[in-house]
Amino acid sequence: MHAQDPDHNTHPPKRRKHPAPQEATLRQFFLDPIINEMRGPSLKCRHALARFNLKPGKSLNPYAPFPLKSYVAFFEEAAKALDRPFLGLELGQNFRLWEVGPVYPLLATAPTLREALAVFLRFQASWQSHTTNDVRQEFGETSYGYSIDDMTIWPRLQDSENSIAGLCALIRQLFSERWSPVELCFEHDITGREATLERYFRCPVKGNAATNSILLRDTDLDRPMQAWINSNASARAIVEMHLFDLLRSPEGSFRPIHERLSQLIDQRLGRESVDLETLAEILGVAPRTLRRQLGTFGTSFSEILNRERRKKAEMLLSTGTIKLSQLAAHLGYVNQSAFSRAFRDWTGESPIVALRRARRIAGMTEDDGPAS
Repeated sequence: MHAQDPDHNTHPPKRRKHPAPQEATLRQFFLDPIINEMRGPSLKCRHALARFNLKPGKSLNPYAPFPLKSYVAFFEEAAKALDRPFLGLELGQNFRLWEVGPVYPLLATAPTLREALAVFLRFQASWQSHTTNDVRQEFGETSYGYSIDDMTIWPRLQDSENSIAGLCALIRQLFSERWSPVELCFEHDITGREATLERYFRCPVKGNAATNSILLRDTDLDRPMQAWINSNASARAIVEMHLFDLLRSPEGSFRPIHERLSQLIDQRLGRESVDLETLAEILGVAPRTLRRQLGTFGTSFSEILNRERRKKAEMLLSTGTIKLSQLAAHLGYVNQSAFSRAFRDWTGESPIVALRRARRIAGMTEDDGPAS
């Protein structure tokens, strides 16, 4: 392994003369995995968090914008504070499908891997601005490129390796854990990092490229995915439309309180706390006031929470790919039995019946995924 250059990654490649506007942002939920690693008594970690006005714990509003330049700088500083030079790679390879929140069903039920990645990239533009995602196809292979437009945001090694590793982890969960790309390229220098990168990606890796990219075989991209539910084409279109509405900038506070609460629960369920006190604070009212205002609309907090839980449960069960234990935890139930009782109250049947029906429609067998 080569010795590390002391000026490693301190200068961006000279390929763009005009930096992008400074208002580049991303959604705050991207910060959560990094902050989670920095819990503990370390003075370096506390200083890094304080420098960027961050606190331990998850984002109060995960969909709020955060300056992209600050995020990238924080990621680099976190890796140094934790003395983990491959922090971005580690977090990326631990990425799980359900972490994309309500976009998960669209990915899990896509007809092919190519369509799943197209969906992912469409929503990537909603999650992170001023970022280029190139797709180039030739000679039986397709390259997916990723780069931040603003070249003054540098170094950005951790973000680049995290983004490509996360994409690779997503593909392996959708396609096969044994899958590997044809080749990978990073825009930063990878001297001294080659062995670790190639061990994870299981393919040749190059550095000092024009952009970060991952090269896939068209035969992998266009092979039908087993979890595709053919009858869900129209439902997928409706879900996608609502998700784009969800990820747009928040509307004004003139919307009725029960609608704003429903949207908050939908955004946070499976990601953040959905207790009454936390959501009342976000809405800017006291818990008692929130209860009273909901009553004027003939509803209650528990009724809205259960409605959102049921909606998400039915959507995720329709993919035929999720474990019931994971789904119960995702929806905030203490155990699978509590979720099963609630689901039976809603629908008159157990969730395992709904899951098996979805698998049968998809042509899946019991061996295609555990039910519990």
